[in-house]
Amino acid sequence: MSKSIESFPYRPEIDGLRAVAVSLVVLFHAGFGFPGGYVGVDVFFVISGYLITALVRREFERGQFSLAGFWERRARRILPALAAVVVATLVAGWFLLLPREYAALGKSAAFQAVFAANFYFWRTNLGGYFAGDANEMPLLHTWSLAVEEQFYVLLPITLLGLARFSPRRQGPIWLILCAAGGAASLLAGWYWLRTGHRVLAFYLLPARAWELLLGSALAVLPAIPARPWFRELLACLGLAGILLPACWYSDKTPFPGLAALPPCLGAAGIIWGTTPGTLPSRNASLGRLLALPPLVFVGLISYSLYLWHWPIFAFAKYRAAGEPLSPPTRALLLLLAGVLAVLSWRWIETPFRRRRICASQPGIYAFAALSLLAVLLGGGAILLLHGLPGRLPAALRNALATNPEDDLLFAREMTTEDIAAEKLVPFGKIDPTAPVDVLVWGDSHAMAALPAFDLALRRRGLSGRAALHSATAPLLGYWLETPSGLGREAPRFNESILSYLQKKKIRHAVLIAHWIGYQTAWNSTNPVSTITLEQGLLSTISRLASLGCQTWIMLDVPHQQLNVGLLLRSRQLELPDLNQPRFCAKPTRWNGLSGEGEDFPARLTAAGARLLDARRPFLDEKKELYRIVVNEVVLYRDEHHLTKRGAELMLVPVLEQSFLPFL
Repeated sequence: MSKSIESFPYRPEIDGLRAVAVSLVVLFHAGFGFPGGYVGVDVFFVISGYLITALVRREFERGQFSLAGFWERRARRILPALAAVVVATLVAGWFLLLPREYAALGKSAAFQAVFAANFYFWRTNLGGYFAGDANEMPLLHTWSLAVEEQFYVLLPITLLGLARFSPRRQGPIWLILCAAGGAASLLAGWYWLRTGHRVLAFYLLPARAWELLLGSALAVLPAIPARPWFRELLACLGLAGILLPACWYSDKTPFPGLAALPPCLGAAGIIWGTTPGTLPSRNASLGRLLALPPLVFVGLISYSLYLWHWPIFAFAKYRAAGEPLSPPTRALLLLLAGVLAVLSWRWIETPFRRRRICASQPGIYAFAALSLLAVLLGGGAILLLHGLPGRLPAALRNALATNPEDDLLFAREMTTEDIAAEKLVPFGKIDPTAPVDVLVWGDSHAMAALPAFDLALRRRGLSGRAALHSATAPLLGYWLETPSGLGREAPRFNESILSYLQKKKIRHAVLIAHWIGYQTAWNSTNPVSTITLEQGLLSTISRLASLGCQTWIMLDVPHQQLNVGLLLRSRQLELPDLNQPRFCAKPTRWNGLSGEGEDFPARLTAAGARLLDARRPFLDEKKELYRIVVNEVVLYRDEHHLTKRGAELMLVPVLEQSFLPFL
């Protein structure tokens, strides 16, 4: 160890605090209580800001600080265990993941290699950190490491700028900078949450920097000039500030923003209140409790435990294909994570930190460069090779239609500018000079249904165009804030489609969407427009009618109980085995739009719309189940998106019988 590391006073109670933080996070992810256990990450940020700044400050005082030495310590602390986990995750993904998910894993690994994982998950995570799809992203947890490393690129450079001031002035100036930067960061997070950018606020450094700066400010604060009982009270209130949010918060809590203040201030209260020397004779009671050997040991392995536990649970949930993991299974997964954490700490973390491996500075830099380059190239290759579908059995490749040009043939994300430039997706008879007979307007469910429209219209020599964007309802005046949708831009996008339709004098518009998802979102805490699904549909029908355009609304296809693609991969089932009651959805009173009963569809038909109901062909002979496989064709690629062949098999007959005769 370097002299500066050896001379830095060890505080076992901080390792105990780390144990509390990692336990909250791990138990939250394992589903064992603590619905707000994610605040443990914020506690880590405060601890990290404190320790790093305290160490750098000590080195400044002794004239030992250098950027090369600072980043050497970060490399020894972060990279060896992280590289091991990422490589192990990529290897496990080879055996466990479908090509689409494996390609996404490769991309996330490549972003992690340049410490930009938080940007990747901000841009691609469909529903945010708390969404169901996020639970199956094996490297999702690396977002927090990216935030820290981005912060630690800026921190030492800023501290070097303070060297020009006298030692007496450096502390106050740093406190002022921390206060100003922290206030700006907290305000940014609050503003993004208030304006509906929750995922951006969750993942990016500008909304998280104040948490690290809070810990950094602690490192230059003097001892608390107060009586021992006050310090005891401060530490205990700090623990309450962490545990109460961990018990009361949920995935609906607007976070981070102001809601992150209690756990972060709580962590700061514990660190400040238990600082050695702040009491006349001994440490605070909570400090002595946190310094107990069992807690200290969990704190020592906390980094490895954090790294290993998430991929283990993500892969397990992926293989479960939507079925909940049982408590015994989750307990065994926790045990496995703990064992791997101990081994990782003992044989990877410790040897690198104590210079038993890569003892020299050039040696650790070479290891860092090679390991990051290997992950970058490996992840990039997996992405460019589309998740390596050739590793799957031929029968499975055929069943899943893993070629990206197959199921995702019409997966196009369009913008308002695309519509204005008339860059819509063509289907049916491809003739730029021919009039457009049909406009398909919708979200990812429209993308999944388009192969059927393409085939049906080609057979009749008709031409169509599609206006598409995921998570964006084809409704005038309606918007929903999601990472993958257009959000507040949706009304302008949809108005541009209406203008295009009017300009081209298109007589038939087919609206296709994940209807129930928009009604569910409208009833939740998601930022959403003031109009309901029904109001949006009625308004859209009226506006289309005023342009002489007939509105067609496709009722949504049955939603299966489990992710069919994952089910095939994880269970290795024969195709006929998929049509079982435990996998297939059962007929209910769901009207294909939202809720039960026929009132809603009746109001739409009364307003002038015509409905396309494709649910009946999915029923089995006994009319008890909606089938997943028909004629050895897998109909779904997940719970509710059709495969290309599934759309053609099930929807083309419906279109030929109920739609094409009216064109």
